[in-house]
Amino acid sequence: MQRYKPYLIMLLLLATAMAGCYKNMVPDEKDFFSTNMNYNRTNFPVNLGRTNVYSYIFNADYSTQPLTFTLENVRHADSSAAPELLEKVATRQWKTFYSGLEKTIAEIEDKRSTVQAPVLDIRPNSGEIFFWNTDSARIKPGIYYFDVRVKNNGGEKVFKNMVLDVRRPRPYEPYEFDDITGIRKAWDQGGITHPDISGVVDQFNLNLPRDSVNVYFRKTDIKGNTLTFKIFDKDSVAIPFSNFNLTQWDSLRYRTGSIGLDVPFGFNRRMSADSTILTYDVTSPFPILADVSGNSDKAYIAFQYNRISFGHRYNAGIGLSLAIYEPGDWEVVFKFKVNPKFQDD
Repeated sequence: MQRYKPYLIMLLLLATAMAGCYKNMVPDEKDFFSTNMNYNRTNFPVNLGRTNVYSYIFNADYSTQPLTFTLENVRHADSSAAPELLEKVATRQWKTFYSGLEKTIAEIEDKRSTVQAPVLDIRPNSGEIFFWNTDSARIKPGIYYFDVRVKNNGGEKVFKNMVLDVRRPRPYEPYEFDDITGIRKAWDQGGITHPDISGVVDQFNLNLPRDSVNVYFRKTDIKGNTLTFKIFDKDSVAIPFSNFNLTQWDSLRYRTGSIGLDVPFGFNRRMSADSTILTYDVTSPFPILADVSGNSDKAYIAFQYNRISFGHRYNAGIGLSLAIYEPGDWEVVFKFKVNPKFQDD
């Protein structure tokens, strides 16, 4: 056995060397880069005065990850460069996830930080498009163009002539003015906001339709971020919130689709002594995920009551889905054109 040992060692070394040579002969695996990758949209309407986010818009078609996305050739409609879109602005971005379980606005704000980012921005590994909050002093409304370069080690592709449609601010929703022309919409196309209404009757017990109540948004100050509600009858006399006897004021919640939870409507609720003014401290934007949700998240509030009419108890109420994008102290006023009936028959 001893005399065969040198031969066994030589065979082992030879096998190892051959394995190494074979490994070197195998070509490195190349990243797959699909020529069928695509954006599901090429036109991006955005509003000044708020953060605009376009998520889940790129189909990589099984291309090897990570992909790298960069903006190129950002320009005006006349093809001249638009460097203002690449200037950095202060943005509020999430450090940790919003859970919906936060107990105070301070707790929510502690999960965000201020980050400098270009007005027009792109997520470097997903291709999501951001237009960060800025105003018309920096960016003028109008049409802009940009290209997006996508690449990995297997190849690259440039998506040309993507359209950035910058529009006027929409400080709140629902908004009564056209964000391109700035002109109030036709009354039957959103120029006047009406709430949801159910079971509300007039003094003759006739059901009131939606258009018997108008809703107005008013910015009253810039010192804080609050949302105040008032309700008036047809003679502009304040209607006390105490009439809405089914409303659980400290338990009001709305559904946020972004995280799939019911969350508190606001914080630090307070009501005037005569119960005609209802105020909440709120986040900016409100709801807090209104912008990053692609402007789909809205807060819903309902003022409900019941009354007895000829031996039967009826539930009634008005409600509104809304969002506030511009910081400040805001009022939402409900104005009845026909007086509602609260007393029993």
